Amino acid sequence: MKKGLMTVAAVAALTLVAGTAAAPVSAADKTLKIYLISKGETHQFWQAVKKGAEEQAAKMNATIVFQGPAAETMIDKQLEMLDAAIAVKPDAIGYAALGTTQAVPKLQAAHKAGIPVYMFDTAASCPGKLGTASDCALGVAYTNSVAAGQLAADKMAALLGGKGKVLVVGHSQTNQTGIDRANGFINRIKSKHKGIKLLTTQYAEGGDALKAQEIVSAALVANKDLKGIYGTNEGVSIGAGQAFKAAKLKNGAVKLIGFDSGKQQIANIKSGLQTGAITQSPMGIGSKTVEALVNYVRNKTVPKPLIDTGFYYYDAKNISDPTIADRKSTRLNSSHT
Repeated sequence: MKKGLMTVAAVAALTLVAGTAAAPVSAADKTLKIYLISKGETHQFWQAVKKGAEEQAAKMNATIVFQGPAAETMIDKQLEMLDAAIAVKPDAIGYAALGTTQAVPKLQAAHKAGIPVYMFDTAASCPGKLGTASDCALGVAYTNSVAAGQLAADKMAALLGGKGKVLVVGHSQTNQTGIDRANGFINRIKSKHKGIKLLTTQYAEGGDALKAQEIVSAALVANKDLKGIYGTNEGVSIGAGQAFKAAKLKNGAVKLIGFDSGKQQIANIKSGLQTGAITQSPMGIGSKTVEALVNYVRNKTVPKPLIDTGFYYYDAKNISDPTIADRKSTRLNSSHT
């Protein structure tokens, strides 16, 4: 009888232990896995986004899988990465859109699978408003690229005294960030600075520095009175600087305003080769994206549909100011360009 009681007790204990072991781990306790599908990996800007995301994830008991195509022209490759991320069924996905429409059905598939999505840097053209009612994405952490382009235009006009020829070299005719940076500049010049003559906009797709160098070199030959260049991303700006070097231009002879704040651009501005640039907050973009997703998954805290992470103009005069220095991609101490 005693032996039978002991057997029953042992079975009960084992059942209790087994039941405890099988209890599901809540979102509040487990380490969340978040996939971030970026527009690229090689530019220092994306490395800074990754760094910001990883630092925020470490604070919130989450891990990051950060992926992006080798070039920002590789939309199909990026969409394959997005498909693969959805198939893994992570706790959440962050997505930076290369194309404005191509990813929408895939983001809707993620929503149908119960995977929350928050976009970063560039939003896809989701139907309707972003938020919990959307079948596409909760929102986007971004830079107001139109306003940033407008600021670049105002700075260029001030540098040129409101007159002269200016060439815009864009980095994309397909992703909304590239379109907005270019159009913000162009429309501001046309409406507010009518003494400036804009040459036909040229494009170095994907921010190809060598292509940008070719474009600017040709423009310098064809337009001896060219006064300004506006490059809409890091690669374009670096390529323009290389064209200035090849042409042996005196520093400041042609004003160059670029975008972002990687190692080479910083060096070019300090040396006087480049006049200035618009800096974003790449680490802030990564951090805010992860924060929004983790808080939503864990606490059902609904993020803002638009999180503007801000931008600033910097040049040799203010490059060391704390507000500017905190936003530099070179905080990574990385050689990626």
